[in-house]
Amino acid sequence: MESGEQFRRAFYPVAEHLYVFDPDINLVIGYHGAGKTMLFKAAVERQLQAQVVRRMFGRDLFLNQLSKQSAEWLAGYPMGKDFPDVGTLRRFVPQHSDAQSVADLWLAYLARLLRERLPEMEAMRALFEPSGIEVGQIYNALQARRIQVIKALDDLDTLLEREDRWIFVNYDELDTLGGADWELMTTLIRGLLTFWADYTRRWRRLRAKIFLRSDLFANTHISTANFAKLANNRLELTWSDRDLYAMLIKRIANSSDAWRAYCQDAGIIFERDEQLGWIPRLRNVEDARPFVERVAGAYMGKTIKKGRTFTWILDHLRDGNGQITPRTLVSLWGYAAAQELDAAQADERRLLHPSSLRRALDQVSDDYVRMLQSRDMPWLRGVAQRLSGREVPLTRDEWIAIFERDWQEWRNSNQRPPCQTPSEFVNLLIELGVCRLRPDDRIDVPDLFLHGLAIKRRGGVQRKPLAQRTTERTNL
Repeated sequence: MESGEQFRRAFYPVAEHLYVFDPDINLVIGYHGAGKTMLFKAAVERQLQAQVVRRMFGRDLFLNQLSKQSAEWLAGYPMGKDFPDVGTLRRFVPQHSDAQSVADLWLAYLARLLRERLPEMEAMRALFEPSGIEVGQIYNALQARRIQVIKALDDLDTLLEREDRWIFVNYDELDTLGGADWELMTTLIRGLLTFWADYTRRWRRLRAKIFLRSDLFANTHISTANFAKLANNRLELTWSDRDLYAMLIKRIANSSDAWRAYCQDAGIIFERDEQLGWIPRLRNVEDARPFVERVAGAYMGKTIKKGRTFTWILDHLRDGNGQITPRTLVSLWGYAAAQELDAAQADERRLLHPSSLRRALDQVSDDYVRMLQSRDMPWLRGVAQRLSGREVPLTRDEWIAIFERDWQEWRNSNQRPPCQTPSEFVNLLIELGVCRLRPDDRIDVPDLFLHGLAIKRRGGVQRKPLAQRTTERTNL
């Protein structure tokens, strides 16, 4: 998360995303890298008092009334040492795996989070005294004192309403709840959603902001009326092509006066905000084309045959669901610039050569897959091992056959796939955007994952080997 000047340069306010500050929005859904964490931290740490943000919504948006005096933003997760570690949860949850029991677990830790704001009660000491890792004692204390806990939270909500204050409890990085244990993670997420679905309508000023990946939301099966109401009033974070290019231009223009002048010479119009710096005003994605073509040329070759640069850049960063993360676009630009600094290939008419963009795409793919392996999808290592050197697209049966060969052995490893059968796993890969289903029913791998998984595309052009070179990014 950037801070200070880096934050000013990096944060681009997408109008639709800022509805996250509406008190009635309790569930915020976004694909991996859509900016959930940055938006969460921007809200909690920055309060987003930028004038340009206020003008986006007019006078009535709740954000325009928000101040540090009227609202508190607390972290319900992650909580560090105040929450059980994965090993402890792995032992506790299987014995209390029904949704209501896990919901009670979240209730207990909410009360502990708010302990300084709740009335002192001798009966509550047993809930507050254990350390965060002593989950069994905490859970049992909640069961014995449930009425007192609910009454205390009710009284806090009444006090907040009387004093015209709010408390927002934010839950982020929920994909880390179970470590590599997908079933543990989904059980805990299901319990959290069950809890807040039941209590969101009870409390008016004690509110939740649950930031959840799209695939985890899609695989959370809760069939209650309260959850349906919670889910129907959710915010989904997506990035349009216009906003992606605006975000990139904002970062570049705020790097220096010279870069801002370069952008302006390409026809980009800016407005100035004291908190967020120079913000480009793009009416549509086409407003970014003159800038992109000034930097990298109109075509990915001498003619249009190899594609238009303006569309090539975004199309080759899309996952199987057509989504692009801001981080991958910034990384592509930075790696391409590093290629040019190491061995300039562009002529005097442009700054980036098409070959630099193509090589940068491989580096972005490597980074992206490596990051997913280390965080959200440790089982991607197993996918790479089993598909390394193969050519795609493949038929569904071919994909299933590859995984079936040692499926049980893989399922018993520490990096086991989060599905019971190879067929289910192939469906999950498509759902997550790691793969995509073609019109002819064959299954392909998008460029964003291709090089990182060491997979080749059938009929692709063999590229020249990369020489060893320094690839540190430029400061975009």
